[in-house]
Amino acid sequence: MKALLKSLTFGIIFILTVGFGIGAYILQAPPVEQTKVPKFQIHARTAVRGRPVVTSKPLAYTIDVYRFNLDRQYISNLSSGKLERELLFSAALTHRARLKGAALDDALAREIDWQKMFANMTENIRFGPSKPVLEVLVSGEEWLLRNAPGAGYTVSRTRNQIDIYLPDLKDAFDTNKIKLSTELEASTQQTNKQWFIKDKKHGQTYRITNGKENLIVYQQSKYEILTLLFEVDLASQASLAEGKLSQELIQGFKAAKIPLAGRAAVSTIEAAVSWRVTDLSLIYNIRSEDDRLKVYLDLESRWLRIRADDNVKGWVQRDRGTIFEPPPPIPSSRQLAKKRLLVLIETLKRKVGISNEENKTQDTASR
Repeated sequence: MKALLKSLTFGIIFILTVGFGIGAYILQAPPVEQTKVPKFQIHARTAVRGRPVVTSKPLAYTIDVYRFNLDRQYISNLSSGKLERELLFSAALTHRARLKGAALDDALAREIDWQKMFANMTENIRFGPSKPVLEVLVSGEEWLLRNAPGAGYTVSRTRNQIDIYLPDLKDAFDTNKIKLSTELEASTQQTNKQWFIKDKKHGQTYRITNGKENLIVYQQSKYEILTLLFEVDLASQASLAEGKLSQELIQGFKAAKIPLAGRAAVSTIEAAVSWRVTDLSLIYNIRSEDDRLKVYLDLESRWLRIRADDNVKGWVQRDRGTIFEPPPPIPSSRQLAKKRLLVLIETLKRKVGISNEENKTQDTASR
């Protein structure tokens, strides 16, 4: 019997030791990584202003970043909205099937009415009045057909027929060390002059302009959104509870060069924790954090405060770009276990506290 009790005691001590060690390991899990700040991608060159009104003077102008040049043949991809190599149609060589090398090169250039062929075989590709140019890539086997603006189509011989393809623009981006995802959207800003490629997965947009000799690829800039504007002490909390801004908060807005219109409305989001200030086209959130009241710019505001570079911080109209909010951080299994363990500890504390209160009440009643 004594041996059994001794074994049970050692077993309980071992389990408690292991449990304590596991609990300590879980509680020492690093904090969940904070969400990164959102970025604002400017759609077109625009002014970064010193304060959020249209009449304010520009501090700077946004610029797109030059990436690389492309051959004009890729106009065919941009105009069609199809960015990868794709078979458009095939056509029989007929009596030209017996020709080889330079003889076939010459026959395809002189004898085929490419405008008529494309009009009959495709829905929306037209070459215009100018005669297209056929460039020899591999004599008797592969050619590049160009129309007047320079758009190119690859022509390949396969036995007794020719296959006409769109070129591969995605491959051209890869060659220039920019990896595009499969979630792409191409749009024409100005026919044969300017296009946009939006990479939805990577949250990036590219502007492509038809230059004097080549297509020029620019990457649209993304700027960090500065949502935290300023902070004050908790004394202003009483005014917010009454639906008003304290003098300290009003001075804080002035110091941040954000003039209020005088009709700013204050509403409570969560009592004693957070409030919303609406002032014409701007929305601000005030939160009680770390024994301070912190004033944030709401991303639904018509104007956003951005950091254009280390020296230039200013305001840009929201409709001039797209907001890219970073995905929330993914906690590890250890961090999730820590969260659950802390909830369990708080629940046990609450239950113990309730039990103690009930015992005190019973003792008082018995007396």
